[in-house]
Amino acid sequence: MIEVKDENRLTLDLSKASEEEKKKIKENILDPLIQRQEEVFLIDDSSQKTQKIKQNLPDDNDESLLKFYKDKLKPEWYKALEASIILRNAFKKGHDVTELKRDISRRYPLFGNNLCNLTTEGYFDTHFKQLYNDMIEEDFDILVYQKKVERIITSLPYTVFVTRFKTYDQLSSEVVFKLERLKRYGTGRLLLHGIGRENVSTTLVLLDEYEAEKTITIQKDINLKETIITATLIF
Repeated sequence: MIEVKDENRLTLDLSKASEEEKKKIKENILDPLIQRQEEVFLIDDSSQKTQKIKQNLPDDNDESLLKFYKDKLKPEWYKALEASIILRNAFKKGHDVTELKRDISRRYPLFGNNLCNLTTEGYFDTHFKQLYNDMIEEDFDILVYQKKVERIITSLPYTVFVTRFKTYDQLSSEVVFKLERLKRYGTGRLLLHGIGRENVSTTLVLLDEYEAEKTITIQKDINLKETIITATLIF
């Protein structure tokens, strides 16, 4: 069944369609629509997910946040952020967000799950905003900011965020824990990311713990004003 609702949204009910029919609809209807950036919704047998989305649409504060990132993130990353805010609102209300998170992960397999986690933890409210505000004080291209944000998000499993909301001992323990795990199962590198002079200083102290380690190479990337640091421990 295909119908138009509110003169703005095309709704496709595929609950009774075969797999072959779904495939043809995707190739001949959905893909061209998505390329034109129209809003398309696939409705499953239950309306529970649809209702959950309606109940947790972005509020005024969320809209302000989305407005901030509208021209700063690539379109698909922005859409993922929008969906993750809906998930965050549902999570705050104690709703089961398993299905919503699965949908985001499937739609954005390279970064959806990580972006969801960082949205829920408030990193788009603070960390990535501060990163932009610090970077814009220097001469930079928006693509540089996008690339930095994307790198941080995709590297989440092997990144430690240095923040004043964690004690030094907590940060040090997190570095040790992730290093041990990554040495056994990971990529051979751990990123430390800090924003603000205090966090830059803390990151440098953390790095001092590994200066004498012959099996670890340390790379540091600090901006001119020394308010942003990304350090890499290579082992």
